[in-house]
Amino acid sequence: MNRHPGREEMDEKSKKVPDFFHMETFRREEFLSQVGSFTQVQYQLFHTICDFWEPVLDYNQFILKSAKSFLASNNQIELLMDKLKAAHIGLLQYALVEGDLKPARIILSEKGAPEFYYYLGEDLMARQIHDNPHPFLTGKAFDTEGVNLPDELVTPLENRMISPGYAQSLKTPVIIGIPRTMKSPILLPSGMIEDFVDSMIGHIRAEATSPTVLENLSRITEEKISDIQKSMEQKQPAFWIKLCQKMLDHKEELKLRIKGLNPLIFTSAQLLLTWFQNTLGEMKQKELEERERQDARNLIIKEFKEKENNWTHISLLDDKLKEYEDRWTGFREEFKSHTLIRGEGKDLPELVLVNNMIMHRDYIFRYFTMGISNLRRDFLFMYQDQMIDLLRHNRNERYAQFFSRSNFRSDIMTCVREEDLQLWELLQKPTRVAEAAYHYLQDIKGVQKNARIKDAMELYFHSDLKSFRNVDTIFQLKLINLFEKAYKELSWLGRFILRITGRYDSYVAMFADDLPPSRKIRPKERKRGRKRDVNPRGAMKDYSRHNRPRERVYTPRERKKAWAEFDDAVHRQKNLKPVDHEDYPDNSVGP
Repeated sequence: MNRHPGREEMDEKSKKVPDFFHMETFRREEFLSQVGSFTQVQYQLFHTICDFWEPVLDYNQFILKSAKSFLASNNQIELLMDKLKAAHIGLLQYALVEGDLKPARIILSEKGAPEFYYYLGEDLMARQIHDNPHPFLTGKAFDTEGVNLPDELVTPLENRMISPGYAQSLKTPVIIGIPRTMKSPILLPSGMIEDFVDSMIGHIRAEATSPTVLENLSRITEEKISDIQKSMEQKQPAFWIKLCQKMLDHKEELKLRIKGLNPLIFTSAQLLLTWFQNTLGEMKQKELEERERQDARNLIIKEFKEKENNWTHISLLDDKLKEYEDRWTGFREEFKSHTLIRGEGKDLPELVLVNNMIMHRDYIFRYFTMGISNLRRDFLFMYQDQMIDLLRHNRNERYAQFFSRSNFRSDIMTCVREEDLQLWELLQKPTRVAEAAYHYLQDIKGVQKNARIKDAMELYFHSDLKSFRNVDTIFQLKLINLFEKAYKELSWLGRFILRITGRYDSYVAMFADDLPPSRKIRPKERKRGRKRDVNPRGAMKDYSRHNRPRERVYTPRERKKAWAEFDDAVHRQKNLKPVDHEDYPDNSVGP
């Protein structure tokens, strides 16, 4: 049987545990003895059912988990539940499974509780559909079971109110009573409305197996017989509205023309006409409401889009969504799932949430590139000043970020976080930025060639476009470039001191990884009593141990030449007479 979507929730709300579940064994048996006569096996079976603590217990689950040998013989469950049904405290409920009636659930309740009558109604409805060509259940079926259905447990419902929306609006299971003129009402358990509709369709379909009925339906609808047969296999509202309306319009004529026609077919036609008219009306209303919801979503998105590359705190969005939540329950979560959260296989959401801040997806990549460009300029000046200070005053301990690539990259990221937390967050999310880049370049800028898109992203991403390049590469901050520019900012004396002390070559060797192979320093071999290898990387490692660059040892000839070059430079600047280079003392240290 096809249960409507709310059936499971209705079952959960109706699961009230009866008091006898809490009783001790002997008390429970005393309770049973007051409502009927039971065998010892049936007492044991009742205790076993209660041990599951499920007043609405799946029959197959019970059989699989109870592991009681007596359950498979002598119909003990059926015998027990028949006695409990007579006492109005339980029943074995059957359901239609692929056209056959099979045990479905074991129901236990307080004596005469509303849920007892409801589940008995479902059981009787399943039997009615199985045993009869029509699904119309009346109080007579309850009488046959020896049960008097209280009037207060029947919820009157005008047939014009029957609709899918009504079925879904029910929060608790009830027995619906559809009134009829001069006849007892049609009873319908609310959890079986969809089954009821399917059965009425089946009722008309069964009557239409008669060639005479088909011919007359074809005549009054002006449809081909083959088209009618095909449409009857479906649930298109337009077809059923037309067919049922024609049947009702030609009711008396059809009664005369078709001998033995079951008059209840017109009851099915009337109820189906109402159902599908209401279904169509609800569909149109739902479409209208969905358009209004979409318009509201678009309006909110437009407001964020107009902010361009400015971030907005999510709390402002929540305030805006509250205004619509009063009108449409669930609009807030619906908006977030449609607009903020990317579903599986979906594109970047229209609004991107980063660190509780929101921006329209059109501007994410632009913000990312502009942020890097702006900070690069600031970082360039900052690191340039730091490098100059390092070279002038030899403050190695103060600028540890320059003496390893990992330190330098970590320092850049720390500065990014201090200056622009959102950019720092984006630098943790390469996939999101890559998607934003593709969206911006392809959908906004109209770049269709993947090769051109890849070229534009190459500065920031590795070739797979799934991970960022190193942050110093992204910001185009090379240690060797910073060093060379800082060196040019030094005075002649400062440059000379760097050269004469050997710090210049040590720094160049340390930062040489930033240079192309053609520009890297290749240390020369010198013989000073023995062969020595000068390794640039060794210089960097030596610095890390002694917290200062290794100083190069110059020969007396090299020192004299350096002083002469320095003197000439000073003379050219001050127009002074060249000094005799022999006047300078030779303080060189020999090999």
